[in-house]
Amino acid sequence: MTVEESASVWSSTILAGLWGENVAVRVALTSEVRGLSEAQLGFRAAPGRWSIGEILDHLCLAERSITRTISRLLQQAAGLGQIGQPGTLDIPPQLIDLEAYNRAASSPESVMPSPDRPLERLLVGLEESRDRLLDVTRRADGRVVGNVTLPHFQLGDLNFYQWLSVEGAHEAKHLARIRRIKADPGFPKQ
Repeated sequence: MTVEESASVWSSTILAGLWGENVAVRVALTSEVRGLSEAQLGFRAAPGRWSIGEILDHLCLAERSITRTISRLLQQAAGLGQIGQPGTLDIPPQLIDLEAYNRAASSPESVMPSPDRPLERLLVGLEESRDRLLDVTRRADGRVVGNVTLPHFQLGDLNFYQWLSVEGAHEAKHLARIRRIKADPGFPKQ
């Protein structure tokens, strides 16, 4: 199933909406980077800044981390009896504080990228990490996940739906960075 197709096969309207937002950002991201040369992928707009390739590697690592977090959260929610049929539990908030999230922050060591990975390998990694997130998220389709939370290093305690929102917001933040890198006057033409 393609990333685009995965947006339309949810019985939960909440998950359909969150997943649709995540799919839209992923489609824009892959369109923005597809066809970049090695020089473009490795270009740094300033010393100490990540290249586009490093950003893509970071996004893959971060999505894998978010998937593990969501999986743990679903396990905890199930153990606490906080996964149920619609109408049996209150639906917790889905929004995150985007203003706080978009402030500059240092990434945790576990999601620090490696340089010099080829574009096709990065795109395959992103596809694989998205497939894993989809598999884990599907466990909750058609059900409600109660307000069980796990901490985010920047936003504090987040529930299942907010963690899915973080995934889309994270890619959107880095998509904007990729576009700034490509607009840099020193960005290689080829």
